[in-house]
Amino acid sequence: MSSNTVYLNEATSTIATLWERVSMTEPGSYYFAAAGGLGFAMPAALGVKLANPERPVVAFIGDGSAHYSITSLWTAARYQIPVIFVIINNSGYGALKWFSQQFRTRNVPGLEVDGVDFVRLAEGYGIEAHRVATRVEFSRAFDNAIAGAAPVLIEATIERV
Repeated sequence: MSSNTVYLNEATSTIATLWERVSMTEPGSYYFAAAGGLGFAMPAALGVKLANPERPVVAFIGDGSAHYSITSLWTAARYQIPVIFVIINNSGYGALKWFSQQFRTRNVPGLEVDGVDFVRLAEGYGIEAHRVATRVEFSRAFDNAIAGAAPVLIEATIERV
């Protein structure tokens, strides 16, 4: 990515990996809800892009977090706001699983969320979407999204944590 790319992160289970792989050297290149507000990244990415139309904007969202603001895809499609949404899908609420382990709480219901097809949801909202499972597939989809001028969703499937 170019050095002026703006990243939004709401995939807390994979935050260390993100920091290892992206370079953020310019001011205003990273947004993260430090207080843990679920659902901020998708709509915030739209606002960041509108405020900085010359900068590429990429939002990394966990599949659990995406449920809180998936309708942001309608706004992106309706107003053709060229944000790249990367949903990291591990079929559940990884951060909440971690909390339940920290508090030694067993059998917490609703932490596994299987069967949600984010590609079809995005297409239903009018957004181009791709599902990827390998680094090569991700690179191809991401490069195509960068080259385009429309919103794109990439669902990256990973192992359940």
